[in-house]
Amino acid sequence: MKCQICSKPATMHVTHTVNKKTRELHLCEACAREMNLLPEPPQEINVPAVLQLVMSHSQAPARSANGDAVCPECGTPYAHFKAQGRLGCPHDYEAFRSMLEPLVERVQNNAVRHVGKVPRRHRRRLRKSRQVELEARLVTAVRGEKYEEAANLRDAIRALGADDES
Repeated sequence: MKCQICSKPATMHVTHTVNKKTRELHLCEACAREMNLLPEPPQEINVPAVLQLVMSHSQAPARSANGDAVCPECGTPYAHFKAQGRLGCPHDYEAFRSMLEPLVERVQNNAVRHVGKVPRRHRRRLRKSRQVELEARLVTAVRGEKYEEAANLRDAIRALGADDES
């Protein structure tokens, strides 16, 4: 296929539908760039700038002029999360971890672990890993002669077993 604008070989095919009418457009890379259908290619890579960018992701969140934490990926300030109740990108969870954990603990009844619904296909695996964790804590409690804690852990393990049977 040839580009419908300059007759070079077409590398991009665009289908546009408006009011149930379909229109196809076949373009070469240069013409697609002129029509802003492709981003401009990067000019040259500045190695020190790339290294600085990589180093900045491994550090604590940046701070804005007013001292508020800012996500290094998307630039969303923590104040935006407080106002909107929504984070800007997946990296915000790591960038704002120290500020989000107390909120999660309060919402999840003093636990950082999820306590909501779980898809059916994952329930058995999740229950098994929870049981293994409780059994390890039970052994530690018995060795430490913390018998009241051990009894509570034993009851929790039995409750998990009862859930498996139902």
